[in-house]
Amino acid sequence: ISHPDQYADFEFLSYWQTRFDNAIAIAVFFAWVKIFKYISFNKTMTQLSSTLGRCAKDLLGFAVMFFIIFLAFTQLGYLLFGTQVKDFSNFGNSFFTLFRIILGDFDFHQLEAANRYLGPIFFMLFVFFVFFVLINMFLAIINDTYSEVKGDMANQMNEFEMTDYFKRGYQKMVDKLNLKRDKIQDIHETLKHADINGDDKLDFDEWRQDLKTRGYADGEIEALFAKYDIDGDRVLDKDEQIRMQEDLNNQKAALNKEYDELEKTGNRPGTARRASSRISENDDSGDESSEMDENGSKSTRSGRGSNGVSYEEFTVLSRRVDRMEHSIGSIVSKIDAVLVKLEAMEKAKLKRRETMGKILDSITETDGSNSDEIKREQMEKLVREELERWDSETSFSPSGRGASPSSGSSARGVRARSRPGSGQHGTSEV
Repeated sequence: ISHPDQYADFEFLSYWQTRFDNAIAIAVFFAWVKIFKYISFNKTMTQLSSTLGRCAKDLLGFAVMFFIIFLAFTQLGYLLFGTQVKDFSNFGNSFFTLFRIILGDFDFHQLEAANRYLGPIFFMLFVFFVFFVLINMFLAIINDTYSEVKGDMANQMNEFEMTDYFKRGYQKMVDKLNLKRDKIQDIHETLKHADINGDDKLDFDEWRQDLKTRGYADGEIEALFAKYDIDGDRVLDKDEQIRMQEDLNNQKAALNKEYDELEKTGNRPGTARRASSRISENDDSGDESSEMDENGSKSTRSGRGSNGVSYEEFTVLSRRVDRMEHSIGSIVSKIDAVLVKLEAMEKAKLKRRETMGKILDSITETDGSNSDEIKREQMEKLVREELERWDSETSFSPSGRGASPSSGSSARGVRARSRPGSGQHGTSEV
């Protein structure tokens, strides 16, 4: 540029600019391929990608067989027609010429003019083996795999669908708007009908009683009342009721605006539903219409919609849960009592084992040093002491109060049986 009279060689810059453009093209190609990551949420696109992934091994084996036959025909065409037909002048031209034949772009008259007999034979063999056999095998592999994938996906649950995701989001939005609409409608009806004594003042008890019948919680009732009870006298006077009415009208207008925006998006269903969803601005124009609105709001409150749970169902479920918790608590206490009894029985078994061990130890210590009569007396004494101790334990235990007399009688029977008779002089062994 500084020397305008000299030739500027931009070949080096153009070379790298061309390489840069090629790299950008490849990057854009892979960027478009990454769109598959997002459309895979669709069931149809998932079937296509799963089909290609599952038949990859079969396609690899088919590609080996295909290129063996294809390269054989390429070499044959190059050797037969390379000196006479320009499309077969070298191996590369012959390769792409055969690809063009598969796509239907060929010149049969050149082959026939080059060799009157081998030209038509070469063409017919190539079309038969490659086009009719190999190409149909390729389609059969993909078709069978697609059928398998489609059958497997028909038996599976849809993990995630983009259309279902947007439908759920739209349904949640509509449900929120419906809940707001019902709440505004209930509060509006409360302002009109909760003043039982007709003094143009709405005290908290009247407010709470009316909203309680509509299924609202105490915390929500208290918070809404305190928001407009500016002087804190627990009574809404005329000015405070007018202020609440103005806020309700503003909220109605905002909800109608949101419904209109949903209508503009085209996702809103028919006009009948739109008409029923909109909040009427003239809902206080007469006693008859007020009664109809009140009945409609009550029915809306009792049956909150096909996608929600009504207040009555919620109350019944809460009671069932309470009864279930009470039953579970009694079952747990009974299980604890059984575990305590099992632990006491285990301790009693251990004590009995220790006692029998002491008896056996005393017998072995006196073995050979005393007579049989002394042994029997010692054994009887130890057994009697142990039985008396068992009787005392069972008489004081809570679980064995009713069984203590029988236990004592059985123990006395054991002692009577264990005591030897006056005329018995034989030996006894344990």
